[in-house]
Amino acid sequence: MERELAKLASRVRKNITERGPVDTRVSIMNHFIILKFTAKFTKPEAFMLEHMHSHSSQVFTDYKIKLSLLMKENFNPVFSYIHMGLMIEDIETTFFGHEFTEQVTVFKMNKDIEVLLKNDEISMP
Repeated sequence: MERELAKLASRVRKNITERGPVDTRVSIMNHFIILKFTAKFTKPEAFMLEHMHSHSSQVFTDYKIKLSLLMKENFNPVFSYIHMGLMIEDIETTFFGHEFTEQVTVFKMNKDIEVLLKNDEISMP
Protein backbone atom coordinates (compact mmCIF):
# COMPACT_ATOMS: atom_id res chain seq x y z
CA MET A 1 0.00 0.00 0.00
CA GLU A 2 2.84 2.41 0.80
CA ARG A 3 4.22 2.01 -2.73
CA GLU A 4 0.80 2.65 -4.29
CA LEU A 5 0.22 5.67 -2.05
CA ALA A 6 3.64 7.03 -3.08
CA LYS A 7 2.58 6.85 -6.74
CA LEU A 8 -0.72 8.56 -5.98
CA ALA A 9 1.02 11.18 -3.84
CA SER A 10 3.45 11.95 -6.68
CA ARG A 11 0.54 12.52 -9.07
CA VAL A 12 -1.32 14.74 -6.59
CA ARG A 13 1.87 16.69 -5.84
CA LYS A 14 2.45 17.16 -9.57
CA ASN A 15 -1.07 18.56 -9.93
CA ILE A 16 -0.35 21.04 -7.13
CA THR A 17 3.13 22.16 -8.21
CA GLU A 18 2.86 21.45 -11.95
CA ARG A 19 5.89 19.19 -11.78
CA GLY A 20 6.38 16.03 -9.82
CA PRO A 21 8.83 15.26 -7.07
CA VAL A 22 12.11 13.50 -7.83
CA ASP A 23 11.28 10.87 -5.22
CA THR A 24 8.32 10.10 -2.96
CA ARG A 25 8.33 7.84 0.09
CA VAL A 26 5.35 6.88 2.24
CA SER A 27 5.25 5.35 5.70
CA ILE A 28 2.15 4.29 7.60
CA MET A 29 2.01 4.11 11.39
CA ASN A 30 -1.37 3.69 13.07
CA HIS A 31 -3.34 6.92 12.42
CA PHE A 32 -0.44 8.59 10.59
CA ILE A 33 0.57 8.68 6.94
CA ILE A 34 3.99 10.23 6.45
CA LEU A 35 4.95 11.53 3.01
CA LYS A 36 8.50 12.46 2.16
CA PHE A 37 8.92 14.31 -1.11
CA THR A 38 12.30 15.08 -2.63
CA ALA A 39 12.04 18.01 -5.02
CA LYS A 40 14.33 19.76 -7.41
CA PHE A 41 13.79 23.49 -7.23
CA THR A 42 15.07 26.07 -9.65
CA LYS A 43 17.64 28.49 -8.25
CA PRO A 44 15.04 31.30 -7.94
CA GLU A 45 12.62 28.97 -6.12
CA ALA A 46 15.33 27.80 -3.72
CA PHE A 47 16.38 31.42 -3.13
CA MET A 48 12.77 32.41 -2.40
CA LEU A 49 12.28 29.54 0.08
CA GLU A 50 15.56 30.33 1.83
CA HIS A 51 14.69 34.03 1.94
CA MET A 52 11.22 33.38 3.40
CA HIS A 53 12.63 30.95 5.94
CA SER A 54 15.55 33.14 7.07
CA HIS A 55 13.50 36.29 7.66
CA SER A 56 11.47 36.58 10.81
CA SER A 57 8.23 37.48 9.04
CA GLN A 58 5.17 35.27 9.00
CA VAL A 59 5.50 34.64 5.24
CA PHE A 60 7.14 31.19 5.43
CA THR A 61 4.69 30.00 8.08
CA ASP A 62 1.78 31.28 5.98
CA TYR A 63 3.22 29.49 2.95
CA LYS A 64 3.40 26.17 4.84
CA ILE A 65 -0.16 26.62 6.13
CA LYS A 66 -1.51 27.35 2.64
CA LEU A 67 0.41 24.42 1.17
CA SER A 68 -0.95 22.14 3.91
CA LEU A 69 -4.53 23.24 3.25
CA LEU A 70 -4.06 22.71 -0.48
CA MET A 71 -2.64 19.23 0.13
CA LYS A 72 -5.52 18.38 2.48
CA GLU A 73 -8.02 19.51 -0.15
CA ASN A 74 -6.30 17.39 -2.83
CA PHE A 75 -5.59 14.28 -0.73
CA ASN A 76 -8.92 13.89 1.13
CA PRO A 77 -10.74 12.63 -2.01
CA VAL A 78 -7.97 10.04 -2.50
CA PHE A 79 -8.25 8.82 1.08
CA SER A 80 -12.05 8.79 0.90
CA TYR A 81 -11.77 6.63 -2.24
CA ILE A 82 -9.53 4.01 -0.64
CA HIS A 83 -11.83 3.77 2.42
CA MET A 84 -15.24 5.41 2.80
CA GLY A 85 -15.05 8.14 5.43
CA LEU A 86 -11.26 8.12 5.74
CA MET A 87 -10.02 11.69 5.98
CA ILE A 88 -7.26 13.91 7.28
CA GLU A 89 -7.80 15.27 10.79
CA ASP A 90 -4.58 17.25 10.99
CA ILE A 91 -1.62 17.96 8.74
CA GLU A 92 1.89 19.25 9.36
CA THR A 93 4.46 20.09 6.69
CA THR A 94 8.11 20.92 7.11
CA PHE A 95 11.01 21.52 4.74
CA PHE A 96 14.67 20.71 5.25
CA GLY A 97 17.78 19.74 3.36
CA HIS A 98 20.03 21.62 1.00
CA GLU A 99 17.90 24.26 -0.76
CA PHE A 100 14.77 22.87 0.92
CA THR A 101 14.73 19.83 -1.34
CA GLU A 102 13.08 17.62 1.29
CA GLN A 103 9.45 18.06 2.29
CA VAL A 104 7.92 15.88 4.97
CA THR A 105 4.18 15.98 5.43
CA VAL A 106 2.45 14.10 8.22
CA PHE A 107 -1.25 13.38 7.88
CA LYS A 108 -3.09 12.45 11.06
CA MET A 109 -6.03 10.40 9.86
CA ASN A 110 -9.41 9.91 11.51
CA LYS A 111 -8.97 6.11 11.42
CA ASP A 112 -6.15 3.68 12.18
CA ILE A 113 -4.73 2.80 8.76
CA GLU A 114 -2.90 -0.28 10.01
CA VAL A 115 -6.14 -1.70 11.42
CA LEU A 116 -7.92 -1.00 8.13
CA LEU A 117 -5.14 -2.80 6.27
CA LYS A 118 -5.21 -5.73 8.70
CA ASN A 119 -8.98 -6.06 8.22
CA ASP A 120 -8.63 -5.77 4.42
CA GLU A 121 -10.76 -2.60 4.36
CA ILE A 122 -8.55 -0.61 2.01
CA SER A 123 -9.34 -0.41 -1.70
CA MET A 124 -6.41 0.86 -3.76
CA PRO A 125 -7.16 2.13 -7.29
